[in-house]
Formats: sequence, structure tokens, C-alpha cells
Amino acid sequence: MEIKARDGYVSLGSLYKPIAVGYVIGMGVVFLPMFLLMLPMLVFSPGVQDQSGQLVTGPGPILAMIAPMIVMIPLILALQGLLIGGAILLGLAIYRTRHPIRIVTSA
Repeated sequence: MEIKARDGYVSLGSLYKPIAVGYVIGMGVVFLPMFLLMLPMLVFSPGVQDQSGQLVTGPGPILAMIAPMIVMIPLILALQGLLIGGAILLGLAIYRTRHPIRIVTSA
């Protein structure tokens, strides 16, 4: 992964991937342990109410209830990374119209 510059100015297209990947990794580090801590509580709980108010018991049905959450976590993180990365780059693009984003190197 690299950030490209042309004539001393940063390219916004080259910033998108590091921002999106950084968000996904950062939020994954936050949400994955929380999910792993909640999973045993859900599996070993005596019963959980479903959306219709019925009591669901046993680890099998409870795991079936939370299976969509297990599948959706990586998808949600990836889509949020794209969305938030795009929002940050939109803000930088608007900022760049008034104040150029310069790359300064120091030895």
C-alpha cells in the first residue's frame, strides 16, 4: 500500500485504500473481542426471546438465531470502512479546493 503524490501534492485516490483498510482493522480489533465475549453468554444462557416473544432454549437454536450476526460482522465492517473512508476523502477533497494538501519530506 502506498500513498502517491504528484508535483508535491497528495493524490486523494491513493489515500482511500489506507483509510478504509485502517478503519476495518481498527474497528475489527474493537468489535471482535466484544463479540467473542458475548458469544458464550448467548450460547450458555438458559433462554433467549426471539422477535415474536417466544422463548428459545438450547445452544443449537440460539446459535441459529445469532448466525446472521456472525456472518454480517465482516460485511458491516467492510461497508463502513468504504463509507467512512469515502466521507473522509470527500472532506479532504473539499478542504483541498481552498488549501492544498502538500507533502513535506524531511531528512
